[in-house]
Amino acid sequence: MGARFKVGLLVCLALLLSCTSKEREIIKTETVATCAAEAGCTFYSIALTRAEIDQLLNKNNFFAAAKAEAVLVLVECAPVIEEDQSLEVIDGKYGGTGEVQWGEGFDVKNYLIQHACFTFPNNTKRIDFRAMDKAQGRTLQGHSFLNLKEREAFIPSETFVGMLPEAEGAVQVDVFMRDRVMIQYMIDPEGNKWEIRMDIGMTYGPSPEDVADLAHFEAHFKKTGNRVPFLQTALYSEEYKGKDAEGADMNIWLVPSTDVILPPDEFAMVGFLNIGYIQLGGVTYLMHKFTSSVFDVEVTGIQDGEYSFDPTGYKPFSMPGF
Repeated sequence: MGARFKVGLLVCLALLLSCTSKEREIIKTETVATCAAEAGCTFYSIALTRAEIDQLLNKNNFFAAAKAEAVLVLVECAPVIEEDQSLEVIDGKYGGTGEVQWGEGFDVKNYLIQHACFTFPNNTKRIDFRAMDKAQGRTLQGHSFLNLKEREAFIPSETFVGMLPEAEGAVQVDVFMRDRVMIQYMIDPEGNKWEIRMDIGMTYGPSPEDVADLAHFEAHFKKTGNRVPFLQTALYSEEYKGKDAEGADMNIWLVPSTDVILPPDEFAMVGFLNIGYIQLGGVTYLMHKFTSSVFDVEVTGIQDGEYSFDPTGYKPFSMPGF
């Protein structure tokens, strides 16, 4: 009788330990936060593995590669990994009081569906910017267009000629940048229409001119820990400091994109003055601003936009040496 009791007790203990182990597996959670500008964050404990979360985000080894205590922050459709930060600090970064607010019943998939995060229209972007030409000591404010579907950039004459003070009021030049070619449509002072093609050695999808490829970026650019608000949004851009292809100092500020996603095998899609998008760790970023030995450039506005241009009547013009 005593032996049977001991066997039964051992069986019960084994079942209890088995159930307890399974229960621990089920309740293992990750911390996810939804944040909004000037409103702080709401934190959730969700019973999904990091691999499952990455699958929902359509990213490979994104959250899974973060540190053990990392928090996944969702700002609309932009996922951001916060490491080595307390929850209070994270809340404060997004305008909260620093008092942690916990929510319940958060469903990552439903959140992504409700915010249309599974669709990335990659619409044409009108990008407004401010640029400082260090050689001439001039500041230019203008805009250009980046057409991600047709894989080209368009720079209207008022912006392009604004970079050439000696040409202002004398000529009109509308510019396209396509695969390795810059095409200038110029109307000269006599009213003649010319099409001028120049090899720019940059392809779509290109890398930024001074950051040749992903390997160069990863080898030469590191986060500084500095971050600033991006325009009038809840997003922040982070600073990366490094060297350009010629070894000169260069600082780039990147902000996660909420409505553009580059193909998995593409590092960058940029246009005029290298303004555009790059991809790091499966996340597409907009280059908010950068400083180099030649130019300082900052995006001052971005929105969906359209452009049109009629090249009829322009005659090819050959330039010696090109």
